[in-house]
Amino acid sequence: MTIRFSVVVLTYARDQILSDTLQRLAMCLGVRDDYEVILVDNNPEPANREALLERFAHRRYLHSGENKGVRARNDGFDAATGAYIVLLDDDVLVETPAMLDLFAARFDEDERLGAITVRKHVRGETRRRVDLIPHTAKDVDLTQTFLTFRFVGGCVAFRAACLREVGGFLPDFFYGLEEIELSYRIIDAGWRIRYDPAVACEELEHPAGRDAKKRVQTQRLANKYIISYLRMPFPEVLVNAALFTPYLLMRQRGQASVVGAVKQFLAWRARSDRPPRKAISRATADYIRQCGGSVWR
Repeated sequence: MTIRFSVVVLTYARDQILSDTLQRLAMCLGVRDDYEVILVDNNPEPANREALLERFAHRRYLHSGENKGVRARNDGFDAATGAYIVLLDDDVLVETPAMLDLFAARFDEDERLGAITVRKHVRGETRRRVDLIPHTAKDVDLTQTFLTFRFVGGCVAFRAACLREVGGFLPDFFYGLEEIELSYRIIDAGWRIRYDPAVACEELEHPAGRDAKKRVQTQRLANKYIISYLRMPFPEVLVNAALFTPYLLMRQRGQASVVGAVKQFLAWRARSDRPPRKAISRATADYIRQCGGSVWR
């Protein structure tokens, strides 16, 4: 059987939840034989996690012996043989048994569709989580499909050809907002991103494997500075520099260290091996506006 889909799961310090995630995935995908599951293990010790893949007919286990952070997903991308790659977090439960067929149908409809981001909710959460909305306009109708310019992690599908062209996640990020940077490269290369609520998943936001909240938020702010510097066009980059920090601090209520984030950004900026600034084109900025988005954010 030809492998059409590659499901890449990155895991770290969540063994019990990982087992539930893979069990739910197996239940949803059933007896079909056109996919492979690639488990990328960021844990220092393997601890027999490879045995969790025995329920899948086609499987790969990748273990480097260190925690590489989110860039380890690229190892899964490189190993994938399918035309479509589904990236699934180790604490996300798929709720749509027809997920792969729905993804394939969307990709078949649009040859320049590079990624599909899905409807995601957090267990026990009743409020509208703006951080799970793949758009800068947080009042968009999440019951309808729409073209957008960024994806949200947890469960996302890529056309493998798109990733081969633009590359995977930057090694500059250990954790936080890496999806936004990759989204910039996807749309700037002329690929499209679609939100589709027909595929849904539940994120557990399991605390295992996560750093202290203030360090996480500080790192996310530093990454936002890096992403804005790398990809945001002029003059929007100046507006972002002036407005984003107070906007984030208002939302996080002091749970991020601006001084710490600035120091991290300046340390990154001084590195000789960092990627050069390559802002998105004006045509890409116009595309973001056509999607109803704000370029400065």
